[in-house]
Amino acid sequence: MKKSFIYLSVAAFAMLCFTACSDDDEPDKKDPDPVVPVSTGAYILTQGNYWDKIEGSLDVIDYSKSTISQNVFVKANGRSMGATPQCGIAYGSKIYLGMYQSKTIEIIDANTYKSIKQINLPESGFDGTEPRWMVAHNGKIYVSMYDGYVSRLDTLSMAIDASVKVGPNPEMIEIHGNNLYVPNSDGMNHPNYGTTASIVSLDSFKEISTFTVPMNPKQFISVGGNLYLISMGNYNDVAAALYKIESDNTYTEITKATIAASKDNVLYLINFPYGGTPSYAKYDVSSNSLTSLSFDEVPAPTGLGVDPVTGSLIISSYLDNNYESYNLPGNVYQYDNNGKFVKKYDCGIGAPCIFFNSAL
Repeated sequence: MKKSFIYLSVAAFAMLCFTACSDDDEPDKKDPDPVVPVSTGAYILTQGNYWDKIEGSLDVIDYSKSTISQNVFVKANGRSMGATPQCGIAYGSKIYLGMYQSKTIEIIDANTYKSIKQINLPESGFDGTEPRWMVAHNGKIYVSMYDGYVSRLDTLSMAIDASVKVGPNPEMIEIHGNNLYVPNSDGMNHPNYGTTASIVSLDSFKEISTFTVPMNPKQFISVGGNLYLISMGNYNDVAAALYKIESDNTYTEITKATIAASKDNVLYLINFPYGGTPSYAKYDVSSNSLTSLSFDEVPAPTGLGVDPVTGSLIISSYLDNNYESYNLPGNVYQYDNNGKFVKKYDCGIGAPCIFFNSAL
């Protein structure tokens, strides 16, 4: 497995970003996250290669036409998104995109891809400048910042309105209950990775507690009323795994895994350890049953998304597991909700971030 899948592109590494969608920029307070009955496609955010000056891109799959449109931001705006696209989310009529190296957030129209506003994070007036991951809830976008903060973006003013300090190098945050769970990887301190997670109250937007987790926590996932965590270990003798987080914040290992995405009561999992061969599974959280899956078409997976409406599985991949793939356009593989292969698409380099336009 490529280390580009493990770390940031600024270090010639890549990370997974899987995001959730909601319905409106100012949702109904009684029903802030309504179920949307249609979904027309998927967004693929690629990171490119920072060191070789190859830009990332926003590519869009259209289900009805079985096509992918590449570099839609550049084509719509005549300029670059910025260096190292890292995370994205569709929310209401807009798409929010975080650029790690450029320290910016682009807010674009979800239909035309025209830029509405670019937020220069060092000039926002709040701490936190390196976007890592996004989730949305009740008219706010929450963004983990790799320099040790979580920021809150108001979708009406389209501005950062608060930030809270958490642990070092926070990764893929998740909303569970009325709290935000933050994995503090301390990834820039390798091999001495972090072993803590922060809990941030959505009401007060303050860190209310921390707790101990397995080494190098990467991704929290809330599914079926339960909270799960993928921790990456040390890429050597401590393997990456999926853990269930209990109500008292203790944890139990479920299975080995490096990437996760969820729909309903099912977690879809990829295990692609460094130097190893990828394997796939799904875990039903209601029955605690683990079932192996097979996606033989995918040589070196970098990202995984599950459409929240259709159940379509989207897996991004490098061309192979060799270093040369860092500089070559990759592929995206589409499967139906039964895991049947649908189509292979070309995309940009290093595509760890997959999200969906089911909020439109």
